Formats: sequence, C-alpha cells, structure tokens
Amino acid sequence: SGIKVEVVPVDLLKQQEKLALDGPAGKGADLVTWPHDQLGEAVIKGLVRPLEVGEDVTGQFSESAVQALTYDGQVYGLPYVTESIALIYNKKLMPEPPETFDELIDFARKNTNPSEKRYGLLYEGANFYYSYFLIDAMGGYIFKDDGGKVNTEELGLNNEGAKKALRTLQEWYKEKLLPVKVTADTVNGLFKEGKAAAVINGPWAVKDYEQAGVDFAVAPLPAIDGKNPRTFIGVKGWYVSAYSKNPTWATDLMKHFTSKESLLLRFRETGEIPPRKDLLEDPVIKDDPVVNGFAQQASRGTPMPNVPEMGQVWEPIGNAITFVAQGKQSPEKALDDAVKMIREKIQAQKQ
Repeated sequence: SGIKVEVVPVDLLKQQEKLALDGPAGKGADLVTWPHDQLGEAVIKGLVRPLEVGEDVTGQFSESAVQALTYDGQVYGLPYVTESIALIYNKKLMPEPPETFDELIDFARKNTNPSEKRYGLLYEGANFYYSYFLIDAMGGYIFKDDGGKVNTEELGLNNEGAKKALRTLQEWYKEKLLPVKVTADTVNGLFKEGKAAAVINGPWAVKDYEQAGVDFAVAPLPAIDGKNPRTFIGVKGWYVSAYSKNPTWATDLMKHFTSKESLLLRFRETGEIPPRKDLLEDPVIKDDPVVNGFAQQASRGTPMPNVPEMGQVWEPIGNAITFVAQGKQSPEKALDDAVKMIREKIQAQKQ
C-alpha cells in the first residue's frame, strides 16, 4: 500500500495501560495486541473499536479463536496465536497415550511411587487453569453462556458437576497419585529426569524438554465419559484502537499480520500455533506431532471468559481446589464458599 508503518515494542501486558494514556492525547498506536481475557476490560474502557470485517475474514480462523475475540456479540480482533495445555508423554515410559482418562488414571496407579518421586501422571492439579477441563467435562462451568453472551449473574462452579469433579480430584490426592504441593518446576524437573511418565502442560514447556533430551510426544487429553475434554485456550489478538484516525488501513494491516503467509513465517520463528484453518491443515503443522497434539487440543478448547468479572474468579476458586487437595475442606463446602466470595467480589467491582 506504500504506507510506512512504525513499530513500537511495548510489553504485551502493558499495552492497554499505554493506550489509555496515549490514545486521548492523539499519539496512541493504531494497532495494539494483548491476550483475549483482557478484551472485556478494554471494550468497557472504550479503548478498541469493533472490527468491520465479514465472515470471509473471520471464517479463516478456528471458531474458538474468533469467539475469544468476541465481546457482547461483536468481533473486536483477529487472532494470531492460540495456546492450550495437552498431554505430554515420555515415549519410553508410555509408548502410546491412553484413549480414556480412566485408562490414564489406571496407568498412574500402576506407575506411581511417591516415596521414589515416580508418577504415572503429573500436573498442577490444585491450579484452576490446569484442572478446569475436569470441571467442564463433568458439567461445571464458570459463567452461563446465554446464546453467545456471558451471563455473569449465573455461576456454575458449585453445581453438582463441579462438585463431582472436585470429589474425583480429591480421590486422586487421597491415593497420592498427585503430590499435594506440586509446582511447575516440580512437574518439569521430574519429567526431564524420566520420573514422570506423562504430564499435562503447555507448549511453553516444549523447548525445555527437548533440550533435556526427553523422547516425548504430545496428544490431546484422553476422553472423559466418552467426550473430548475441553481445556482453557488462550488467544492473542490484534485490535484497532478506538482513537485511530486510520481504522480502515489499520484493519488492512491487521489482515496482513494474520494472513497465511505472515502466520506461517511467525510459526517458523516462534513455534506458536496459528489459529488459521488453512495452516492447521498445512503439512508443516499437521505433520509435526508435537505441534499437532497441542493444535488438536486447542481446537477442542474453550476460551477463558474475556469479561472483566473473570478477574474475580481465579483466587477464590484456586483456594477452593487447594483446600480440597490438602484435605482441609470438603469439595461441597469449598466450592460453595468460593462462589459466595466470587459473587461478593463481582458486586464490589461493579460499585
């Protein structure tokens, strides 16, 4: 187009704050980027504008990635990276991934010896981000989905499905299949030492495992009750500033940044998974077993809610799962208390 573009490096998590200051002063960026769970806050603050693009554009991306960048029924951005956790397994200790989660837990029972720090399955079970798949699979949810809109008045984190999930998790801790105080460092260290046959982790761990010389593969999480578990997915997107004087050209540049050519180049540079349908089917990604394992799970994932109220969920529900893991509270009491606290925090946020 002949338009000169100035690129200013700004930390991903600080761009919203910078735009709030620079935008009204007339010196803000035309295009900005941050993770999708910050979108709702940006919309409410009036920092970004809805995109004027048709389905011919949004249809190029996975449905879940577009959903992540949609707020109150309107699309605000185009996605360039999608992330999800998946099952990473040591091929020497687990030649093939189990087809069902019951089989995976049976494998864990036979291959776990806490006194030797050996585990069949290892992950941060007390971390809500990692254990959400279990809550979702058994019928729990965070906020109710009302035809594509998030109903923050109705929480499903203490319904019968969520309680069943935490009772299941509680059993795993009682059987010592998972250590109570496990950190990311513990998970990574034991997997690299060959003491954990399989871990549930994200693409951010891959380079570390490769450098440690572990012969591993990646697969989607095995089925729970006949259904593929849905993990949280995180999406990074481009947005047009509400203060931009060139929204049409900014949108044009955004389309270029999220084109097949641009995202293929980005994938080769970073290894981050592009949510474009044509690239997910491209041999470069499809034939890479590590990347394809994460991509398959991401395509089954559900975006973290992008509403501001989500910020009030993490701490109470994280504490609830931790109390259950430590045997300090029953799943029923822990979840009822957590939901009560989440409601109070959301109410305070709105005042």
